[in-house]
Formats: sequence, structure tokens, C-alpha cells
Amino acid sequence: MTDISGFNFPNDVEFARYLIQDVGVAVVPGSSFYRDPARGAQQVRFAFCKTDPTLDEAIRRLEKLRG
Repeated sequence: MTDISGFNFPNDVEFARYLIQDVGVAVVPGSSFYRDPARGAQQVRFAFCKTDPTLDEAIRRLEKLRG
């Protein structure tokens, strides 16, 4: 899980949608892991059970977020 509050998205679902549609990296919204979804509204979960080439490509894509 990682904190996404520095990216100024209204919530985890909007950030996840942005990553999928515009960056090409999938994450799981943090709110889906809490009984009270508001507790995870500024978190997302990355999964690292991927091949090294897939992870390398994800890193390359996520570097776009540095702006």
C-alpha cells in the first residue's frame, strides 16, 4: 500500500482509474481493504507478483508521474 495524497486526486478510485487509463499500470484502490472505505481513500495497493520485464515496464510508465 502506498499513500497517494501528494497526487491531489479526490480519492483512490479516481487515482486508480487514471493510472489504468492514462499510465497503463493497474492498482487496487485502498478503500476496498477497509470496513470504513474512507480510511483507505488515499491509498492504493501495488502487486509485485509479476515477471521482471513486466515490473521494469511498470517502472518506466510510472516515471511519467514525476512530471
